Formats: sequence, C-alpha cells, structure tokens
Amino acid sequence: MSDTTDNNDPATSLTVDKVAPDTSSSSSTAVQPKKKFTIIKQVNMIARTAIDDCINRLGPDVVTMSSEDIADRVVNSINVAIAKENARAQDAKAAVRYTPIFKLDFSHVAVLMRRLHVIINIAPSHNSDPDSDMLAIYDPNPASEHYGIYRTSEAEIRRVAREYCPDLTSAQFRELLMALSDAAPRKVRHKQRDLIPVKNGIFNYSTKQLEPFSQEFVFLAKSAVNYNPAATNPVIVHPQDGSVWDVESWMNDLSDDEEVVNLLWEIIGAIVRPYVSWNKSAWFYSEAGNNGKGTLVELMRNILGAEAYTSIQLSDFSKEFHLESLTRAQAILVDENDVGAFLEKSANLKAIVTNDVISINRKHKTMLSYQFYGFMVQCINGFPKVKDQSESFFRRQLFVPFEKSFTGAERKYIKDDYMSRTDVLEYVLHRVLHMDYDNLSTPAAALAVLDEYKEFVDPVRAFWNEFNDQFVWDLLPLQFLYEFYRKWFDRDSPSGSVLGKRSFIQKITTIAVDSGEWEYPLTAQRPGGDMAVPEPLVIDYDLTEWQNALVDKRHPNKGIPLPLKANYRGLLRKQPAAPAASPAPTTP
Repeated sequence: MSDTTDNNDPATSLTVDKVAPDTSSSSSTAVQPKKKFTIIKQVNMIARTAIDDCINRLGPDVVTMSSEDIADRVVNSINVAIAKENARAQDAKAAVRYTPIFKLDFSHVAVLMRRLHVIINIAPSHNSDPDSDMLAIYDPNPASEHYGIYRTSEAEIRRVAREYCPDLTSAQFRELLMALSDAAPRKVRHKQRDLIPVKNGIFNYSTKQLEPFSQEFVFLAKSAVNYNPAATNPVIVHPQDGSVWDVESWMNDLSDDEEVVNLLWEIIGAIVRPYVSWNKSAWFYSEAGNNGKGTLVELMRNILGAEAYTSIQLSDFSKEFHLESLTRAQAILVDENDVGAFLEKSANLKAIVTNDVISINRKHKTMLSYQFYGFMVQCINGFPKVKDQSESFFRRQLFVPFEKSFTGAERKYIKDDYMSRTDVLEYVLHRVLHMDYDNLSTPAAALAVLDEYKEFVDPVRAFWNEFNDQFVWDLLPLQFLYEFYRKWFDRDSPSGSVLGKRSFIQKITTIAVDSGEWEYPLTAQRPGGDMAVPEPLVIDYDLTEWQNALVDKRHPNKGIPLPLKANYRGLLRKQPAAPAASPAPTTP
C-alpha cells in the first residue's frame, strides 16, 4: 500500500511506502504524524545528497551536457540512493520504504539549479526590504545574446527550470521560485561608473580596455554591439542613387551649431554609461518633422538592443504599472510624444533622472522601491505641459534643438539600413567610449530653448521676462505687480485662468531674486524717490489705482500714484535706475 505525501511541500518530494506491520509485534509500524518531520528531513537529505554526488561525478563535463541528459542522470542517482536506503531499512527491519522516482519535481530542480546556475537575489535599492528583492539568473553562455548579464525575467527562470522538468506546473513553479529565493545570496547591482557592459565583454572606460564578463559584476542590461578596437568610420555608397554617406558627416548635418553636434555625441555616450550620474535628461525638440531626431533615436536603439532600453512617454510617468520595464533597462528612448502632452506629476521623472528611489507598482507582485540607473531621451514636437514649474524640474531638462528640415530630401534607407549596420554601430560605440567626459555640455542654443520653455509653462515668468527691463520704478509694490499681471494676462490669454495672488507673489519674488537684479526685503519699504517718477506701464495698461487721480491722463506725472502710502512690501532694485524727482503736483 502506497501513501504519497503533499506534492506542494518541497521537503516531501519522494513518496513513502508504509510496510505492513509485523503481527508478531505489539507496536504498530505505520508512519505516525509525529514522525513525519523526521521522515521529511530524511527524504530531503537523500535527494540533496544524491544530486550533489551526481554533479560531482560528472565534473567539468556537466557544462557540455544537455539539460535532459543531466536530469536523467540525476533521476538515476536519486533512485540508486533510494535503493540503498531501502536496503539499509530492510536490514534494520524499519517500517518506512521510499518509492523510486520517474522524473524530477520542483524541489529537485531547485537543488539542481542552485548547483549548475548562478542565482542571486538582487536588492533593488540600498536599504530595501528583502521582500522587494528580484530573483535573477546569470547567463554564462558566450553564444547567448544575454551573455554576462543577470536576467530577472520569470519567463527565463521558468525556461531553464523546464529544461530539467518539462511538465512543471504553474503552482510548482511558484514553489520553485520560493525555494530558489530562500537559498540565493543577496547582492546589489554593480555601480562602478567606468565599467560598461557591451556585447563581447566589459569595457573599462578608465583604461580603454575590454575585460571579460564575470558573475561578480551584477549587470541587468548591456549594449548589443561588440567593442571593436579597430573600428573605423565606414563610408557607404548607395547602389541606386550613388550618394556617399558616413555617420560623422551625417551627425554634422543635423545642426549648424558645432556645440549641439558635440552634445549629440555626448548623449549617445550617455546611454551606454548608465552608472554615471548625469542628472539631466535630453529633450530633442522641434515643431517640424523630418529633422533627423527620430533617426538618431533609432541609432541609439540599435546600439543598445531591444532589451536594454524601454520607451515610457512623458504622460505615462505618473500612471500605475507603467514603470516596471525600468528594472530591465539602462535607457529610456522615446521618439514620439503627443503634441501638448501633459505631465501631471513629475516626481517619478525627476527621481529617475537623478537616480533617486521610486516606487514601482507591478501587477500581481510586490511593490518595488527601485533606483533606476540610466539616461533618458524624449523627442517632442511641441512643448509639453506640466504642473511642476520648479527650478529642480528645469535643472533636469536639457533641450536639444533640431532646427533643420530634410523635407524633400529624405533618404529612408539611412534609418532603415545604415543605422543597423554592424560596422556603423561598432564605430559609433568606439567613438563615444573614447571620448573623455563625465558631464554633458550645455550649448547656448539649449539654454535659449529652456528659457522659452520656462515661459511657455509659467505665465508669471513670461510676464516678468517681458517687463523686467521696462520697469522705471526701483520699488515695485506686490499689489501693483499683481494688478498689472492680471491686466496683462487678460490681454495675453483671455481664455486662461489667472493665478491667485498668494501663488503669484511666491513665484514673482523667486524669479526676480534669482535674476540677481532685485531683492525682496523682509520689511515694508518707504517709497521715497524709488517711485517718484512716472511709470509708463501704469498708463499703458490702465492701472487706475496706481495713477495720479488729480491730473489729466495726458499729464506727464499721471504715472505717479498720489497719494503714496507710507510704505510698501515689494521688490527693490539693487542698483537704482530711476532718477530722483520732485513730488507730483496735486493740481493740474
């Protein structure tokens, strides 16, 4: 009579036969519940020892064997151990017998995988909860496209497991994952900024030498291109139209600004050097199409390979379940965003750019506290709208203008063919790896676009930038500024929603003080001569509360408020510009 133990218990993978009791004995030999734990430990020991003995006997040859052959050898080894144990039990007249197995189950596979594969728990961030760890398996096969990196995909772990047990069920696989995770060592990701994983090894940016892969370095992604120390700039002649093309000339054609071209090369280098803290993201900007930015992104995609980058549009950064792909990528590359895209929450985007911890919600899995290491490139055909108008957000943006248009001169084969050629990719990779820089340059053209963007998303900034140089008064009362802003906004954006006074004051004082020309005293200031001359803007925008009500609108002193208050809270110019003047007359 045979009794099979719980198949979901990794500790009871072998069946146990209960030998019929000897009627001459006064005590029952059936397996008692209190003895079950002891039997489980014995079962575990038999299988584990048998698997270890089998792998040890196979020695180095095990790496050349198929998984099916290894599984057959292990099954045979376990059955030999069972036969020996049963023979010993029979000699000792023990009641428990173990039944031979015909295939491996998940508990055997777990032991086998730990012996034959490098499996670790990767901590997603410093001081993260072990429950958030990612189980990963190292790929040691030089012929594999994933050679040298750790893979966190459950599909990959399932594939390996089913090589030893093809009919592994979903429930058994979950048990297998738990068994592997419980026994795997915990490691953090590699973060040495100068070690760069490429297709054929680890490029040392400091020594400019290629080093072999090692399981000691925890990489989750790598470039799909070999490092070729002899790579040169290939010149391609198109067989139909006879055009001559090379990537250096093509890059130079993207902009007439040498600083912009140099920045584009730096950005290509940034996507293959994920552990450098760039603290910026690239925003390829142009309102017109056919300017080359999409083709450049295609080049970057081909350098990384499909599994080393992800594409998260700006509008998706605040959406649930949209960030999990970051755990397997070293770059974010997006060649298209909706015109006028709205970024409701920028916290995740800002944290990703500066390698801060973010929370990643995964469907049917534990939430991760994760640090993303990599570079982001977003292509935009118009300025995106955003609630966050802080300097901390603007500091993370590096706008790259694409001002040329190749409409009518398109050569689609550049993107479809040239950008995926091995010799082109190897040259580009070699070029950026031999550039020496750790910070991205900021061309004047990039700063100009950033200033334009700041005004686009922030009407208060646009207001200040328009009138900063026009103000005549050296003291600008806050109430005057707000009333002026409302009048200006009604003219400029009649369908818009004007900012409240408190928010306006907070913004305008910050912007003005940051300009370096104005200060915001903590106490109210006596106007004195700082408001003693006419302010033309008072007349231009019909700010009646700030005019001299006692004189005609054509009077030169109409732009001086009368009577003035004793003091005002406001902005004070550091270097007075308004000349001293006599008080305005009280009569025409």
